[in-house]
Amino acid sequence: MDYEFLSGGKVHKVSLESKRDKQFAVVDGKAYEVDAHRVSPQALSLLIGGKSYLAHVARDGEKVFVAIGTSRFLLEEPKQESDRPGGMGGIPGKAEGTVKAPMPGLVIKVNAEEGKVVNPGDSLVVVEAMKMEHEMRSGMKAVVEKVHVKPGQQVDAFQVLVELKPVEG
Repeated sequence: MDYEFLSGGKVHKVSLESKRDKQFAVVDGKAYEVDAHRVSPQALSLLIGGKSYLAHVARDGEKVFVAIGTSRFLLEEPKQESDRPGGMGGIPGKAEGTVKAPMPGLVIKVNAEEGKVVNPGDSLVVVEAMKMEHEMRSGMKAVVEKVHVKPGQQVDAFQVLVELKPVEG
């Protein structure tokens, strides 16, 4: 599945593919074989093209900070029309009207129920991608308006998983 990241003012095109039990990332047209394992909530052990890396990852709202050795990266999802005020945009892992998948993967758990009130930090959906679990949490007090996925369902990058309606107070 294809998606884009903004890093250093440049948009990078990224595609994730699975072939015969192997994972590949194609970044700006160059393919890499990738094996990723989560070693802590903020760290990943990566084997990319036969080289081993330890990546530390931190999220601050829409920004993702990645440190690999002495290299530092700031990743952001490029703004799209649907992400502008008044649109149906949202960001992975943070509820702002919609909650979207951070990358292609498999829905392994759905905690959101239509009509239920959720609070900031409540778990909504868990997606497994590249051998890691990505938990989408509510960023506000809201009512779950629509759940678009179920456990066992494959999802695309930035696919809407849950729609929320903010609750005052």
